[in-house]
Amino acid sequence: MVCTDSFAFENHQRELTKLTDMTNTLKAIIAPLWIAVVVAVACMKKGAIEDMPAPSMNYTYLNEMELGDKDYFNLDIDANGTVDFTFSTRLVGDPILKQDRLQFLLGSKIETNLLNSESDDCPKLRKGDRIGTVHEGFTWYELSSILLTEKVNTMEGTNWWRGVWTDANHSFLPVQLSKGAKVYHGWIEVSFNRAKEKLVLHRTAICTEGNKEIKAGI
Repeated sequence: MVCTDSFAFENHQRELTKLTDMTNTLKAIIAPLWIAVVVAVACMKKGAIEDMPAPSMNYTYLNEMELGDKDYFNLDIDANGTVDFTFSTRLVGDPILKQDRLQFLLGSKIETNLLNSESDDCPKLRKGDRIGTVHEGFTWYELSSILLTEKVNTMEGTNWWRGVWTDANHSFLPVQLSKGAKVYHGWIEVSFNRAKEKLVLHRTAICTEGNKEIKAGI
């Protein structure tokens, strides 16, 4: 009786071992297949997003317009007869630091918005960068003024340039219009010629579809 029980127990153990081996084999086969399926679905979703048609845009070519000291330019980006943004320069004297600063500025109006950081900088985007309602570290503001670049001149005769847009070369400045409950995103293509001390405006674009994310330069 003891021998029979021992034999049955051994058979049971062998069956359990076989089941465990089969389970482990199935796991080894299924796990890679499951990972492959997940990756394939993710790629399909990404492809679908990338293949979505770009929203309609209106473009304005500014013919390499140059803006230097004492120049200004009023931009009507949506061609509706009203000024949306103004490029300008300003000479600021600082008697404490004994410096003069030639500043290149961009200002927005009511219901026209610029992205501002806490230091009143604006992000300098590359072609293809996304422009939408949320940009980490920046907030959309109307009636705003941002400093693009400035030249610092000292009484000792030394000078230097500083600012996010000092080395701009066909870079893209994000803008936004508010109309009713919708916002319309756009961009301005800008370069800065330090040798000539001039801002260069290439072209602008504004989306004709409200509340749409766009890509700079596209």
